[in-house]
Amino acid sequence: MADRFELHCHSIHSPDSATPVEKLIDRYAALGFAGFALTDHHSIKGWNSAREHIRRKRLSLEFIPACEFVTNQGDLLGLYLGEMIDSHDPLEILDQIHSQGGLAVLPHPFDSLRGSACRPERLGREGVKKLDGLEVLNARSTKKSNEAALDYVLNTSSARSLALTGSSDAHFLFEAGKAWTEVPEGMDLAQAIRKRKTLAAGSLNPFFVHGPTTLVKLGKKLGLLPRAKN
Repeated sequence: MADRFELHCHSIHSPDSATPVEKLIDRYAALGFAGFALTDHHSIKGWNSAREHIRRKRLSLEFIPACEFVTNQGDLLGLYLGEMIDSHDPLEILDQIHSQGGLAVLPHPFDSLRGSACRPERLGREGVKKLDGLEVLNARSTKKSNEAALDYVLNTSSARSLALTGSSDAHFLFEAGKAWTEVPEGMDLAQAIRKRKTLAAGSLNPFFVHGPTTLVKLGKKLGLLPRAKN
């Protein structure tokens, strides 16, 4: 049986989510996931809470320190990070991710309904070569955009070395675990990505989730919803 990993989800430390880090962790542990990456928007402020909660509850869930970087070309995921990267230039961020020993994944690249999507051509051939994986199943994207991502990896010469990943991109607790990345049982996730041994699996969330996400963002701006304390 393959191990399941969440490589893209959000907590109260993102401007468009009010989900506590602890509840997110408990949900993935209850679902039997092997690990999860906390990828808040250009923030790593949830890392300490995540590590402490996993330690305190003695969970076997692997915590992957990560971030969804907001670049001037669109979103970019960094996994296995050591510290925050203070840049919005995608090529510079890619270099710094790797200098920290991390992995870079391009999320929802063909989601035309999200202005934050970074299509591969925005990175250029040089940028695509610096990627380690590409998200071919995002539970918040349409079937068509996910299929376009998979087609890109399978039929573009510069992308054939990229690992396939799947993610829920959860902003609400009910979304957690909707889609995931599969790794051969007992295999290290980072090794599986580097060796292209991963698969994307799961299903899609109803598209209406984007509406409440916008309302959460507005509510936090207006002070109607709680913000993270740190």
